[in-house]
Amino acid sequence: MVKDTPEDLSSPISLSYPINKKWLLLVLILEGIIFSLALLLPIRATIAIIIGIGGIIFILLNKKPVIASLIVSLFVAIILPYPTRRDFLFKLEEVFPLITLFFLILGSLEAKIKKEPIGRIGKCLLGFLIVVIISALIGLTKGRGKIIIFDELMMLFLWGIYFIVLKIDLTEKETKEILLAIVITSLIISFYYSYQFYSLGGAERFRTDQQHIFNFTIPLLFALFLYDKRKRWKISAFLLMIPMIIAVYITLTRALWLLIPLALFSQYLYFIRTGAGEKRLYSYIFPILIIVIIGLFGLMLLNTFFGVERLLGGRFASFKILEYDVSLLARMELGKYVIEKVRQSPFLGVGLADFVRYRYFPTLGRFNVYLLDNTYLQLLWKTGILGLTLFLGMMGFFLARAWFILKKGRTTFDKIIGSSIFFSFLTLMISGLQCAILVGYRFNLVWAVLAGITELRAREIKNQIERKD
Repeated sequence: MVKDTPEDLSSPISLSYPINKKWLLLVLILEGIIFSLALLLPIRATIAIIIGIGGIIFILLNKKPVIASLIVSLFVAIILPYPTRRDFLFKLEEVFPLITLFFLILGSLEAKIKKEPIGRIGKCLLGFLIVVIISALIGLTKGRGKIIIFDELMMLFLWGIYFIVLKIDLTEKETKEILLAIVITSLIISFYYSYQFYSLGGAERFRTDQQHIFNFTIPLLFALFLYDKRKRWKISAFLLMIPMIIAVYITLTRALWLLIPLALFSQYLYFIRTGAGEKRLYSYIFPILIIVIIGLFGLMLLNTFFGVERLLGGRFASFKILEYDVSLLARMELGKYVIEKVRQSPFLGVGLADFVRYRYFPTLGRFNVYLLDNTYLQLLWKTGILGLTLFLGMMGFFLARAWFILKKGRTTFDKIIGSSIFFSFLTLMISGLQCAILVGYRFNLVWAVLAGITELRAREIKNQIERKD
């Protein structure tokens, strides 16, 4: 990526120099206070201290602390099995994004920042976040719980990381470092799942929401396998996909079983249609053969060590009886109640912190349900037609930018970025019909970073095309 000279103070901030040490010391003190006060329980305190100290050391030793803190933010968002509690205002997974913002503000005090366009993605996102604030105010006026309102507000505002990524103005090398961090963290998660599955004797499901990261990392690795001509990277991608695909099996998440293969198959079809490989038969057959081998090899390993044929077979069999599936019926029940509420306030929704309850499932009916297993109904419910429209606009422009990279990019890196992001988010949009993956989890931070990377890369490609013309 072409950069302005250091003397050009009007260039976008890249923070290619260490920030003043006194500021780093202040951040260290603040971090210590936050982690000491917010997480008092022994196990959680230990986890917090390890992540906190490790993250701080990583940031302090890095010449670009804003990028380092962004990487730590991604690591924390992915690695935590469950969301932490809001004991002292901020959750653990929210601390490092705030640190990233803090570093960006410090950098802006030391250098002039040229006003860069936020793009059509950013315009829709900005409008969406304004609607979210209005929805929070509606919730407050209706006397709903302030903590729950703040929870929902912060979750949706993680998408605001997109604007930070644009201000950082990432180079290709830095983008690769961020993607590598996501892959490494996903690999850790896959081994963690296997360990937990082993601890349960392979007899039941281990439940977290971490498995959703595989929606992106497996297509990313497959894109690397398809487009990178270096054998060592193809072999690396092959080996990394094995534990992740095994983890997908043992999550027993049916949406992953359907949508990840759909993403991979779509990537493969585009690859052979555009003739990206050599004009030989094996270059077309080999990629899909590799995925089939990994899938079968993973099943064989699981059955050999855990005897999971009955467990996985029962989960697969549930596809045949969806009309009797309790999970599906429960989601449909709540969806009906939400639609009734939306009719009362269709344009802006009913506001944050509203809830519904089950009526026909006694074991579930004791709980207030604030988050639906449907991204679009969730947005329609809490932010109305306006919020849903702006969010869909943002995602539409996001996909369009990823498609632009895939079609117009000429480098291997562009093809990998375009293929993995476009096809993974296309399937994530489908997944949004059965879970709140795009709005209800801490992965909003990951998706926002990828949206920022996509926008920056698309701009760079566009500039290259214009320079040639």
